Amino acid sequence: MPAMVLIGRGLALRPRQWLKGLPPGGRLMLVSEPKAWRLHGATVASALRRAGIRTSRHLLPGGERAKTWDAVSRLLQTMLRRGLGRDSAILALGGGSVTDAAGFAAAVYKRGIPWLSLPTTLVGQVDAGIGGKTAIDLAEGKNLVGAFHQPLAVVCDTDFLSTLSRRERLCGLAEAVKLGMVRDPLLLSGLRQDWPRLLAGEPASLDRWIRRAASGKATVVSRDPRETRGLREMLNFGHTVGHAVEAAAGFGPLRHGEAVVCGMRAALRLSQSCAGLPARTADDLDAFLRLMPVPRLRLRESDVLRALRQDKKTRRGRPRFILLKGVGRPLVNAHVPESSIRQAVRFILGEMR
Repeated sequence: MPAMVLIGRGLALRPRQWLKGLPPGGRLMLVSEPKAWRLHGATVASALRRAGIRTSRHLLPGGERAKTWDAVSRLLQTMLRRGLGRDSAILALGGGSVTDAAGFAAAVYKRGIPWLSLPTTLVGQVDAGIGGKTAIDLAEGKNLVGAFHQPLAVVCDTDFLSTLSRRERLCGLAEAVKLGMVRDPLLLSGLRQDWPRLLAGEPASLDRWIRRAASGKATVVSRDPRETRGLREMLNFGHTVGHAVEAAAGFGPLRHGEAVVCGMRAALRLSQSCAGLPARTADDLDAFLRLMPVPRLRLRESDVLRALRQDKKTRRGRPRFILLKGVGRPLVNAHVPESSIRQAVRFILGEMR
């Protein structure tokens, strides 16, 4: 079953609202990473103690380093040493990398235990923390090992967002923009209208559009929880090239939201040449995406194309692309000639230099 999604201020201080599905008497492993723990760990741990919940703690490495075999193996060993059983659960406190890795550990530990997502970043609250996709990376590509494992609850405490940098906000806004482009023109127009306030971190604007983006993703997930009906695949818009660029950069200098911006810009070019997206619409959307700066990097075209062929969505050696016929009109698994893919990759690499 898809998770219960709660959105609001101060939710982390009221764990009794979202711990109702925990097995009675079970232990709770609080999984985080150093930065998120420093900012929010003591507050969450104190709230859990007041609620009478027995907890232990494990810190993953920061960023994509959380999503490795070694990091998850250490987490699983800690869970075993602390005596977690199948009546126990994991609470993931952090950004998308933490929720991905902790959710994956919950999926495989003793053939699966419950978990909850408490995302602390905008990326986590509008996208990564919602949906039950859990995964780790391999050197060859992003999210190549994983499982669908729905959390009991996704708790989006928007008070956490006051600690984010402008760069972190931009990464989360990129995922919200993606959802607007493929599914919700009203969301897209609202984000564009409120853009200066969103960049400044204005709480009222963030709350409003986080609610719409998160509820939109939750609706899609509820209708296609395991990505078997084609509906959920549209949320991969921008991710085929984006993940390849992220992998070619070495999962470090480029953040996920920034890679998605690159991928969406490539997808717009492909949408114009292969899906009939009007040139005026493509240019207008691309101009908006250019408001989201991406670090200057020199990547090799061959490395990006190699990572593209390793993408988990590839079928029969062909990458699967989500393109746009118009705003809110996605085309799933569009046929894209190899020559067009190369042109789009060259365009993106040229824009990043």
